[in-house]
Amino acid sequence: MYNAVGMHVFAGGFTVGVQREFNVLCQLEKHGFGGDTCEAMCKVPFINGEWPDRMDAQFAYGNPRCTGFSCITAGYDDSVHGPWSGPTKDIHEFCEYTVKQNFPIAVWESVQQAYTVGRPLLDYLRDEIFRPNHYRIAHVMLNAASFGNAQQRKRYFFVAYKDDKTFNITPPVLDEFYPVTYDAIWSLRDRPTNEIKFNKTMDYDFDSYIRLTPNEKAVLPRLPNGWGLNSFARYSYDDLPPDLKLTWDLRSSNMPFSMHCIGRVNWLTPCPTIHSSGSRFIHPHHDRPLTIGELATLMGWPQIPCGPSPVAQIAKGIVPNVGEWLAQQAKLYLDGYWGNEDWESSYNDKTSMWEGYVSNGAIEKTFNLTRYISKHFDRSRYDDLTDAQFTRFNVVRGTDELHRPWARVAESYRRHSGDTRMGGKIERCVPADFLD
Repeated sequence: MYNAVGMHVFAGGFTVGVQREFNVLCQLEKHGFGGDTCEAMCKVPFINGEWPDRMDAQFAYGNPRCTGFSCITAGYDDSVHGPWSGPTKDIHEFCEYTVKQNFPIAVWESVQQAYTVGRPLLDYLRDEIFRPNHYRIAHVMLNAASFGNAQQRKRYFFVAYKDDKTFNITPPVLDEFYPVTYDAIWSLRDRPTNEIKFNKTMDYDFDSYIRLTPNEKAVLPRLPNGWGLNSFARYSYDDLPPDLKLTWDLRSSNMPFSMHCIGRVNWLTPCPTIHSSGSRFIHPHHDRPLTIGELATLMGWPQIPCGPSPVAQIAKGIVPNVGEWLAQQAKLYLDGYWGNEDWESSYNDKTSMWEGYVSNGAIEKTFNLTRYISKHFDRSRYDDLTDAQFTRFNVVRGTDELHRPWARVAESYRRHSGDTRMGGKIERCVPADFLD
């Protein structure tokens, strides 16, 4: 079996997948984040600080900090955001150590903006670090939904490989139907849960969820699937608590509530991409946030994180099935599977065709699988959903009085969307705005 080493992997989601194909020697870290989780979940040494002079490995992988490219930090200055910001130091360390150790193939992950915002950095890595040392580059864009995960989690992967072999990809086999939130966490819906302040204590468990503010709690009984506070204020202003009304009244844009505001997910759609505020995703039916265990299950992790910042560990991690597929591609490269074949390709979901070109030894190439996902939905698989669980648009207020502002919302939505399929009530979630 080939050996692998992780660098800046943190909690170890990537390692979980790579371990299915490689013997992982250790994780090399500098910041110490996620060490307890890595050792408990992956059973590999977590080396924090100085990295060894020699590692006998054929594959390196990691997910260094992506803060410099994330749209969540777009408002900060150049020291935090952009291709030369401080957090990109992790990427430099990863690439320089790869070349120093002469690893045949290495992969690091980031948000998709790394391919746009970070393009000057990618060009620098290509021309100054990898090309002089006889590496080629592949840019790989993936969607976790392609691998059976119930998120549309789109990510960018930078692949550097020695030019004595060819690297291509073998697309994963898609399931007939795309996965939804129900598929991942329906079985957890009746577990007893508990509220806790994650930022104040580490005394949490699988069924713990974050404590919300009184104003946020007041909105929950009337918050429909797919809605965050911006949609709620826009279409049901009268039901806002006074403090939230003031925020809306004094707004300078149509989104006064941030990307970190609460928002309810839907059983029958993919969960929104879990990010640093994933703890504020509201359960599809219960009036509470998703628990640590539900978030970890949505990511496909075998256990919940250990130590501080559990949601941050989950949000920054890799879906293990994605890590496993990338490890499989690395093994195919090491085995010389593609011979002299040299091409790049992207999936066109409109034509259901792969479109690509012969690379002919080009220094870099691209594989885009972002839209390579299942398109079919089988409603019959979810017949055990009751009407109350299926929709949050007709919500009981008090004992028997129906709270019905959603009738006018349904009409507004039909007018704006041209959707004539809905009858007297909305039966599908309206487009979520809490991640816009």
